[in-house]
Amino acid sequence: MIASSYGDMSRHLSLGRHSARLKADMTGLSKELTTGVMDDKARHLKGNLTFLASLEKSIELAETRKSIAQNAGNLLAAQQNALAGISARSEGVYLELVQLPPGEHYAQIDRQINSLESAFVDTVHFLNTSFAGRSLFAGTAGDSPALAPARDILDALSRDLPAGLDAAGMSDAIDAWFAAGGGFDSVGYLGGNTIPAAYNVGDGLDISLEITAQAPAIRQTLAGLAKGAMLASGVIGASPAEKLDVLRAAASTLAVSNTGLIDLSARVGVQEERAARGVSAAEAEQTAMSIARSELVSADPYETATRLEQAMAQLELIYSLTARLSRLTLADYLR
Repeated sequence: MIASSYGDMSRHLSLGRHSARLKADMTGLSKELTTGVMDDKARHLKGNLTFLASLEKSIELAETRKSIAQNAGNLLAAQQNALAGISARSEGVYLELVQLPPGEHYAQIDRQINSLESAFVDTVHFLNTSFAGRSLFAGTAGDSPALAPARDILDALSRDLPAGLDAAGMSDAIDAWFAAGGGFDSVGYLGGNTIPAAYNVGDGLDISLEITAQAPAIRQTLAGLAKGAMLASGVIGASPAEKLDVLRAAASTLAVSNTGLIDLSARVGVQEERAARGVSAAEAEQTAMSIARSELVSADPYETATRLEQAMAQLELIYSLTARLSRLTLADYLR
């Protein structure tokens, strides 16, 4: 005969509680077996979650530094591409200029004048490049173009040039207009100051985005190209010989600016390398911290599988017992 101190309802509730607890245990154990991570971390670590929280915070910070370094690296790569385009355009025009014959070859002179004007427009386009919504050469004013439209710059330059200039005078006046403090700063450049703060990406690495369209090499490039563009606009009624002198002055300016552009590209390259190191350092830290976290809260698959099988067996036993008790009659009880 079965002796029991529980009433029917009490027995039902007791078995229901055990069943619910076992089902919850099975759900957690199944999750542990699938993910390899302890479901109840607090119980596994005996309530000491400080170290785990520290690891997770370190992983988040490493991810943030990695994101900053990647974004800076992408901006620098876009700057590098723009500088490469400017250099290629400027160097190509320069090589054409130095190959001009000494005589008054009208067709070649006019072709080079048009080439300089076209190169000026292309260079302004490169300098107004944006990446991810940020203007690359506008400094702190990243939400606006670095330069005014090419035609607006050339029109402003044309208005500011004194009348009656000869070839040498026009060349000098254009150089002065694009120099620091000249008309270019007030009319042509729309950006802000150089970004003062560097991006810190950890591991002692700072990344600077310091190149703007006011860099001396860029000013010189624009000045050299603008000399031909002014001839195209007919600012001075120069003879072919005077035009040739202006083109030679433009070639001289571009020779200097091309060297400066190489230096700018090298400076950007240094920052690109630092950004790449920042990404690598952040990824290494993130990986190390993730491994440590995994070891701290990882679940032993054999132990988890054993506990899951035990919970399933107990639940089956409760189901069997419940089914047997539900079929129990008075005669069976008194037997």
